[in-house]
Amino acid sequence: MNKKAVKIGIASGILLGTTIIVYAITSLFFTSSETSKLSKKTVFQFDLSTDMKATEVGPGGSFDVKPVVYNDATEEMYIFIQVDMPTTVDGVLYSFDVDNEWIPVSDNDGTIIYAYGSAEMTALQPGDSTIALTERMTMIEMSNAEYASIDDINITITGYAIGIEGVSVDPTEAWEQCKEIGNIQ
Repeated sequence: MNKKAVKIGIASGILLGTTIIVYAITSLFFTSSETSKLSKKTVFQFDLSTDMKATEVGPGGSFDVKPVVYNDATEEMYIFIQVDMPTTVDGVLYSFDVDNEWIPVSDNDGTIIYAYGSAEMTALQPGDSTIALTERMTMIEMSNAEYASIDDINITITGYAIGIEGVSVDPTEAWEQCKEIGNIQ
């Protein structure tokens, strides 16, 4: 046998072997995958801001207060704001104008509850904010002697939220449902 024939035989053998290996690799391909079984988490929370600053206030004096609720949840919600303020023999210590996007649903001895909406509740969408309940509060006019007899002139603003599913669009009924669900007295 000549050397050339041996080389051609070896080259042919290598080519045939490579072809067989490539064919074997490509015909023996396999893959696998899995899909997770995740479900979306429900987040139900909001941010309440009031822009209240520490300041001195006396009879007839005013201060800025802008209660706003930002829906930081994944769900729509109905919003309520409670304003607790001291009372005098003449009524509540502060007066304020309320934006027409809010409606009072309860008024009891210095505690006033407002619903976000007018004739019907307004659903606050995720990422949206309410209109400010008010811009400014003013202490009523009174004598310095009456003013001196009041121990605490502070107000407290509390926000409440309830999911909209199965909740009445009537503001007073929605507040009753919120109180029941939240065990609010």
